[in-house]
Amino acid sequence: MGFFQWLKRLFGWAPKAPLPYRLSPFPAGTGPARLVILRHAEKTGDKRDPNLSPPGVRRAGQLVDYIPATFGQPQFLFAAKTSKRSRRPVLTLEPLAAALKLEIRAKIDDDDVDDLIAVLRDKERYRGKFGVICWRHSELPGLIQALGAERGTFPDPWDENDYTTTLDLTFPGNGEVRAARLRMPD
Repeated sequence: MGFFQWLKRLFGWAPKAPLPYRLSPFPAGTGPARLVILRHAEKTGDKRDPNLSPPGVRRAGQLVDYIPATFGQPQFLFAAKTSKRSRRPVLTLEPLAAALKLEIRAKIDDDDVDDLIAVLRDKERYRGKFGVICWRHSELPGLIQALGAERGTFPDPWDENDYTTTLDLTFPGNGEVRAARLRMPD
């Protein structure tokens, strides 16, 4: 739990109870139309190293072809905020961002899911758009649940060695969420 999340809970500003599964957190006319959610690429194995391993660097490079070929061209990218323990979400998206000439938005801590949803819901630039979110595995189930995906459509808990699962969420505008689980090729 991040410091600000702890502080919110300490003063009674805890996040609201999660929405029921299959219920979009985006009221009609707000939020993105589609989100692809993925975990950052492989770690080095050294808990003090915030970077990607050589296989992780290769996987990040594979996203340049995999994301557009599988889902179409994203219009925005989000990554969990960099910390001294991990730069991996941003590093995972950097090759894709460079290839598509997109900025990576990485100012939200991975445990501040409510803040991410508020940004996606309230900022007009994300309305009806397609984006990719790269997060840390420990917080992925909470993020995906908050986005309304149905139980069983995503790993919970997310296996520490799973770097290939990708979740495709669509928000058809009727209050529902449709989720499809895919696997990136190794």
